[in-house]
Amino acid sequence: MTERQFGENLDDWIVKTTEKSEVSSESVSDVFFDEAKRLFEDSRANEALTLINVAIEKDSENFKYFTLKAEILESLNRYSEADDAYSRAFKLNDIDKTREKWALMLYRWANSLNDKTKALKIITGAIEILPETLKDTYREKFWYLKGSILDCLGQPIESRICYLKAEGFSDEIKELEGQIEFLKSSKDTLISITGTRFYFGIEIFKPKMTVDLVKEPENEHDPDAVRVEIDGEKVGYVANSEYTLIENIKSASDIKDMDLKKAEVVFIYMDEHVIAKII
Repeated sequence: MTERQFGENLDDWIVKTTEKSEVSSESVSDVFFDEAKRLFEDSRANEALTLINVAIEKDSENFKYFTLKAEILESLNRYSEADDAYSRAFKLNDIDKTREKWALMLYRWANSLNDKTKALKIITGAIEILPETLKDTYREKFWYLKGSILDCLGQPIESRICYLKAEGFSDEIKELEGQIEFLKSSKDTLISITGTRFYFGIEIFKPKMTVDLVKEPENEHDPDAVRVEIDGEKVGYVANSEYTLIENIKSASDIKDMDLKKAEVVFIYMDEHVIAKII
């Protein structure tokens, strides 16, 4: 293998090396690859990129060349180009190591973006690319990032599912999915009890528990307010604002003309909403 002398012009070295009919026992393209790798390890990414491009020009079927190019481009924060290079490497040789490096690059790219919609697309792709053998290894890292991105995008349910996947809580995911399906399909008149933290907290509510509903037409803040009581003690209110309402449940205003007396707790939703049905 030839080594570039200190101070030797890179372009001149490329020409000289290319013109040599023999370079030890290695091909000319491998010489450029090895020198690119050395330069990259020496934190000379731009020079390394020049050489790996030359190597690829001479041999565009070597997946190792594209993998190194992707690593160099990522170090330069040129993530989109790195993505393309990994894609080329992957097409040439679909191995777990390539998938792992590619997925980790996408993770770092997604984590660097202020554009959360784009970040969501990238981290979703990263999770799909990860080889099955490494899904558990990176589960927490990848799913937590996707969950936090969904949080920023105002998608709390999807975010919650991601966090549960990060922890490996499959039973909790099934329970949440069952609750979501119930909210969509139930024929009952469902309400959400809010403001519980100002009284006795959410912990006092249990499934099948019966609570009393009391209208408060004199309430100066909301004439449609419906107070929720247990054994004569106020424990919260029926949700009636955009900040406390969730999809597929009735607000206090929706039920104000009903003959309200009692409701039965169905379940606690997303750790903060007490879902009940009017009985």
